[in-house]
Amino acid sequence: MKMNTTGALFAVFLGALAALPPLSIDMALPALTRIGHDLHAAPDLAGLTLSLFMAGFALSPFFYGPLSDRYGRKPLLLIGLCLFTLGGIAATLAPSMPELLGARLVQGLGAGAGMTLAMAMVRDAFEGPQVQSRLAVITVVANIAPIIAPALGAAMLGLGGWRGIYAVTAACGVLLWGCTWVGLQETARLVPGPKPPFMGKLIHGYREVLGHRSTLLHILINALGFGWMFAYVSGSPLVLIGQLHVSSALYTLLFACTGAGIAAGATLSGWLAKRNVAASTLMLVAAVLALVVSLAAMGLVWVDRLQVLTLMPLLVIATAAFGLLAPCAAHGALEGLPKLAGITGGLLTSVQMLAGALSSLSVSLLFARLGALGMSLTMAGCAFLALCLVLCTIARREPSAEAAR
Repeated sequence: MKMNTTGALFAVFLGALAALPPLSIDMALPALTRIGHDLHAAPDLAGLTLSLFMAGFALSPFFYGPLSDRYGRKPLLLIGLCLFTLGGIAATLAPSMPELLGARLVQGLGAGAGMTLAMAMVRDAFEGPQVQSRLAVITVVANIAPIIAPALGAAMLGLGGWRGIYAVTAACGVLLWGCTWVGLQETARLVPGPKPPFMGKLIHGYREVLGHRSTLLHILINALGFGWMFAYVSGSPLVLIGQLHVSSALYTLLFACTGAGIAAGATLSGWLAKRNVAASTLMLVAAVLALVVSLAAMGLVWVDRLQVLTLMPLLVIATAAFGLLAPCAAHGALEGLPKLAGITGGLLTSVQMLAGALSSLSVSLLFARLGALGMSLTMAGCAFLALCLVLCTIARREPSAEAAR
């Protein structure tokens, strides 16, 4: 039975593809200590299972995107899900740390197909505000995964050990591969006839995307939004557990609240898009909100009033602002070059991951000297830069509107 691109099943399928990376990362978090112990490896080597997964996930969209523009979304998605599944099986059976690290790299390379091609398929199948609305659904489903993943990982750790966690990820890969093979219709508008040389086409495609100013601005806005959100993700254990001394159970609940904030922001973004509220307006509101609450968090540190009850509402608003911004920024990036939706989606995903890595690095470097101020300062910096770029997009649109009159 083929999935109808306008139906709810297709939306859930796209969200599940986008949820693969956070599910694969966050489910393994409770198991890192056990993995190092069982495989007789140092804890920092166990942490590399996350780093190598993210490295593969960040690099592979550079290739999935342009190849899917050339050969179609479905075959590239099948290849990516096959790699993801094989990596999960290899991780489940890994006898030592080097094999596990290699398996996680392969799994990350496969996971890169999910988010990239989900966004490209949305651009293939929809136009105008419907694109933003569908991207909002993807954002909601994808951000439910980080809320439930740590608890699911802890449960699997108790039932089947850390190998059971990787077995679950492999099973997810098999399920999505089957859904793709049986139910997915090709969405790309492929041009029949002989294909130009791949490398030449690849270079030309990336040159066109990078030279399209509106697309590039929206890619950077999305990345900076992810940057302020990931500054919270990477800094929250240091601040909430390390400085404010909350328990692990309470931290899990607080983390779920901020994840729910992202889903709420994305849901609101999709609802407003259907009512023709301009994406630039929503991005402006999101960036201003994120900047204001980040500065407020900095103020709490300065006046020595940093407490769970004063900090958490600000963090929930900041993550909700990312949920509000992300579908708008992705829509703006994909809107300008529909024939290069694969390349654009790949670049959007890879730059987002790079921004997350740089944001996390900034928090790590600043926290040693500034404590909680390092997290809020990184969030404020990303929000300020995002606001500047949003204002640039608005300024570019206004002359165009005047010319159209």
